Amino acid sequence: MFLLQAILAVMFVAFQGDTTAAVVKDFTDRVERYWEIHKKAEAAAPPIDKKKEEPAAILEHEKALAGGIRAARANAAEGDIFTARVQELFVGIIRQELSSGRGKTAREIILGEGNPKHRDDEGDSKHPEPPAKIVLAVNANYPSAAPLSTVPPSVLLNLPKLPQGLEYRFVGRDLILFDSKANIIVDILRNAIR
Repeated sequence: MFLLQAILAVMFVAFQGDTTAAVVKDFTDRVERYWEIHKKAEAAAPPIDKKKEEPAAILEHEKALAGGIRAARANAAEGDIFTARVQELFVGIIRQELSSGRGKTAREIILGEGNPKHRDDEGDSKHPEPPAKIVLAVNANYPSAAPLSTVPPSVLLNLPKLPQGLEYRFVGRDLILFDSKANIIVDILRNAIR
């Protein structure tokens, strides 16, 4: 009987590993498809003169890039990249990291001063609101006046790697996929911190 239980336990762990690998692959494939859209839109955007780096030219490039991405993803919706299976995996990873020995520090980093919607568990404001309201919607701009939260290294190391220019960020308890070059929210994982 013990041998059968041990075999079933090993099979379950192996199945979980296979399932996790499949979910991560699906996520990275979806990210790669998004990044291809990003690259095409960037190629069509007005170039930035690297020698001058004029603010107006940078802003024009960013707006054109975001516009091209929005046009290519006109029907984009929450969950296109953070699918239900990805959400389940990421919430588990975040929960595990926040309950580990360094979890208290990681939670403070995520929900602290740098988080644009830092509130306590009851929803009461502990600090003044950020200078810019953040509307969480796919393809929405991220306000330049709003802070960008820091994601603890312990969490980042356990989430799939992203292309340079695509970032994980927390807004309140939600995790967003943020395109820093286009300044848009790519996808949202609601209540990532539970």
